[in-house]
Amino acid sequence: MRSLQFKFSALVVGLLVLASASLTWMATRHERGALEAQVELLGLALATNLARDAKVPLLDEDALALDGLVQSAGSEEGLIAARLVDREGTVVASLAPEELGARAPAVQAPAAVPSAAAILGPATVPGAAAQTRREADALLVSVPVRYSGVSVGEAQIALDLDVLVEPVVTESQRRLTALALAISLMGVAGGIGFVALLVGPIRRLRAGVEHLSLGALDTRVPPTSRDEVGELTRAFNRMGESLQQKDRIQNAFGRYASDYVLNALLESPEGTELEGAEREVTILFVDVRRFTRLSEGLKARDVVALLNEIFQLTSDRILSNGGTIDKFIGDSVMAYFGAPVAEPQHAVQAVNAAVDMVRALSERNATLPAGGHEVGIGVGIHTGMVVVGNIGSDRRTDFTAIGDPVNVAARLEKLARPGEILVSEAVQRRVRGSYRLRFEGERQLSGRVEPVHVYSVEVSSTQPA
Repeated sequence: MRSLQFKFSALVVGLLVLASASLTWMATRHERGALEAQVELLGLALATNLARDAKVPLLDEDALALDGLVQSAGSEEGLIAARLVDREGTVVASLAPEELGARAPAVQAPAAVPSAAAILGPATVPGAAAQTRREADALLVSVPVRYSGVSVGEAQIALDLDVLVEPVVTESQRRLTALALAISLMGVAGGIGFVALLVGPIRRLRAGVEHLSLGALDTRVPPTSRDEVGELTRAFNRMGESLQQKDRIQNAFGRYASDYVLNALLESPEGTELEGAEREVTILFVDVRRFTRLSEGLKARDVVALLNEIFQLTSDRILSNGGTIDKFIGDSVMAYFGAPVAEPQHAVQAVNAAVDMVRALSERNATLPAGGHEVGIGVGIHTGMVVVGNIGSDRRTDFTAIGDPVNVAARLEKLARPGEILVSEAVQRRVRGSYRLRFEGERQLSGRVEPVHVYSVEVSSTQPA
């Protein structure tokens, strides 16, 4: 009888051990899959950020900025390769210098390998056009770099699964094996409860990454352990804090600098890629006419409100037509077109912006309530070669345009009557197919020896071509 009881007990214990071992194997497999999908999402997020930041440097073939982006991405734990590839498939920036100029490896997931999209659902995976490929101990991620819908290259990231996944899986296997005897005594129900408790932090971390990928940068996951899962959770929280801080900086300083300048400063605090470069641009000056007289009878607060209203109107038209606002000078605005991103139709863009300003201001004046203040503006536009870049001292700099064309545009603006747009002959040659212009004669501008041929744009009777 005792022998039978022993055999029965051994059979029960064996069944419980087998059940515990099966549960341990299933939990480890599920955890490995979830961690690998999580690492894939992390790789996709890193590659997506790298591709987003590399748009302008790839177009400008700015090797220094591209190298800085790759080096910054390389600081992530577990990252073993980061490279930027141009549209011909050539490596232009990499953590491994020997890869420069070589053909980039193709990244495409085999059909038999499950991806993060298959495990977590496509809505949670950033970068719809991303490609991934898993090797024995590494995950390769590729995200195309697109500018205005056109592919200009791709960003590639390689993550070491041995560093990011295997320690967590190994530690989990060790603990689950040690607990197998206890689980065999407590029964399958206790084992299932323990496994569910173990997988909980991974699920919470996955949910946090989903929220972060959707733009909720304030998402945080409270760490519940001091093991590798807890360290991964704390690393996720630090990444979220870093992204949120960068977003706050961009939102704060975005009111004082253009997106191009702000991104360049964030990626390179020294601002080396903002050094002056000679470029043909179109300079636009717009000034509120008789503003001093208008403001004499107003309170200071009303003067500021009126000026902000006019600046809002003019700034919106400049930006919507592809211009860059250089500075506000009293009741004047200086802007330029064709920089920092080159645009062959910069003269047409500038005249379009000026015409939109004059028309919008006319509509504003026509709908003023009783007691409102009518405002007129004068616009001067000139095209020429200038130096665009950082100008100033080591303590205070401006990203601006310097050169004689700036002075010519400013002088033309001084000659313009309210509602009038005056352009130089250089502008006239570039826009005469789009706008009707009237020759106003030769004008002797202050500070110049040769007279300038001046033309006015007929705003009321001419529509852009």
